[in-house]
Amino acid sequence: MSSVNSLARQLCIAFVVAFLAPAPAKAISMDKASTIRDQCEISIGPDLIGIVAYMPDRSRDRFCGDFPSTGRIILTVDLVAERLRQLPIEVRIVREKNGPLAEEDDPTPFTVAYFPPRLYPGGAMPLEHIFEESGAYAALITVTESSGAKRTTRFAINVGGPLQFYATAILSGVFLCGAVFAYWRYVEEAKRSNKRARLR
Repeated sequence: MSSVNSLARQLCIAFVVAFLAPAPAKAISMDKASTIRDQCEISIGPDLIGIVAYMPDRSRDRFCGDFPSTGRIILTVDLVAERLRQLPIEVRIVREKNGPLAEEDDPTPFTVAYFPPRLYPGGAMPLEHIFEESGAYAALITVTESSGAKRTTRFAINVGGPLQFYATAILSGVFLCGAVFAYWRYVEEAKRSNKRARLR
């Protein structure tokens, strides 16, 4: 029985370690994207912008596109390239139930939030939206050049995705470990009781 208890404890420890170990950083599904100091840095044509995301009602952590649950999400877009601060920028958040939208698709039917073109001379674009449903979304950020030409980049947003799965798995693991520990204590207590009874 002791070998069974030992094996159960080892499996429990292995489960917890596997799910609590840091996961490798995930790349954002767009060209030239990277994560630097909890900031997603993406390109819009030849220029760079940075995006830092928060869920102020749920966590103090910073996120880079993957959010554990629905709720209020604040995206802060940092216009790294100073020339972008002199050009009008608009943002459209779309729902992508069937994968990323193609360039020729009309985004209007998929739009859940729209921030009209405006200048951001301070270099920071705070954007806020309440995501009421889990799923795949994207922020389409469009800059209008002085020539009238428009350039758009896509920032992928996954709400209630892999992180939610891991949270559920971790909670399940904690429950399993608790059950194994309770069973082990019960067996050990039964063995001690039997031993005391034999000594009498």
